[in-house]
Order: sequence, then C-alpha cells, then structure tokens
Amino acid sequence: MDKQIEKMLYFTNQDLAKFMNPISVNTFLERETKKGNIIRLKRGIYTTKAKRTEIQIDREIDPYLAYLATNILTSPSYLSLEWVLFAHNIIVENVYTMTAITTKNRSKITNKLGRFERRNISDDLFWGFETKKVGDFIYYQAYPEKALLDYLRLKKDIAFEENYFEELRLEIERLNFKRLTQFVRKFNKKKIDKCFTYLSKLK
Repeated sequence: MDKQIEKMLYFTNQDLAKFMNPISVNTFLERETKKGNIIRLKRGIYTTKAKRTEIQIDREIDPYLAYLATNILTSPSYLSLEWVLFAHNIIVENVYTMTAITTKNRSKITNKLGRFERRNISDDLFWGFETKKVGDFIYYQAYPEKALLDYLRLKKDIAFEENYFEELRLEIERLNFKRLTQFVRKFNKKKIDKCFTYLSKLK
C-alpha cells in the first residue's frame, strides 16, 4: 500500500485516484478491505488499519474517533448525550455509541471502529460545546451540562416525577450548577425548565 495513503487520517476514492489508475480504485478498495488493511468509515471515506493502530489512545474519549465523528462523519456537529455524560462520570452505565449533535438529518453508522449516531436539534439549540485539541486532533464536545440538557430534550419518555429523576442515577454533584442554570435559561423550553426543577432537588 502506498505510504502516502497510510499517513492520511482518512481518504476518499478521489484521493486514491491520485496514486493509481482511477479504473483500479474500486478493485483495490475491495481487495484491501477484505484483507482488513483498509477500514470503510462510510460510503466513499476510508482509513487504514495501520493508521488506526498507530494512533490508538487509551482514554475516555478517543480523540481520533472524536475527530472523525465531528469533522468527517458529520459536520458541523459536536459530541453530546450519554457519551459525554459517561466520560465525565455523570452516568455510570457503559456507553457504546458515540453520538454527535447536528442540525442535519438523523442517521446511524456502524463500522469497524465503532458505532456512531447523529441526532438532530434545531439551529437555535446548536451551542454549548467547546473545541478540544488532543495532539493533532481537533474535535467538538458539549459541556457536560449541555450534554445533559440535550439528552433530556431528545428523550421522549420522561415522567415528571421525583422518582423518575432519582432512577436516572445521575452523579449530580459533578455538574456545574451555575453553568447548568445559565444553559437552562438559554434553552428557554418548558420541558427543560420542568426537568431542571426536579434535578435541583437532587443536589
């Protein structure tokens, strides 16, 4: 395999056509994917096993996957919901799907690197995230308080009862309540206001 390809964080069919006969690209991709040397991220976008192995990092949020999720698989988007809450130890159950929030349509992608989901919110709620940089990787991630509000906003089966919020088993003390209060006001949604009333009782 061309060493220039192995250096890329990801590549497309068009990138391969720069290094080989365009007619051979699909045949090459099919062969190398079957061998496991190339990993298909989504239609027309790939990475190499060598690159994935090279940058494997043991941390709560893998910066390479976060980079792919918020820049390549879905853009613009930011990580949120259970993935961020788990990374901040606000929920205790393991999370296996990396979820990005976007203003685009909802979708799911499963590949050899993991499971990725895209959830949709309106333009006026696309805020409350920060730019993260780990090594060469830049990605976008919700503040834990916004991740919680996104989660509650998108959750359909909320019972507005004290027991319901207790059973969520949130490590509420890990939240910045000053920031949470500001975000609730900015949300300006009755559903979120009601949730905040119950969350405040858990402090």
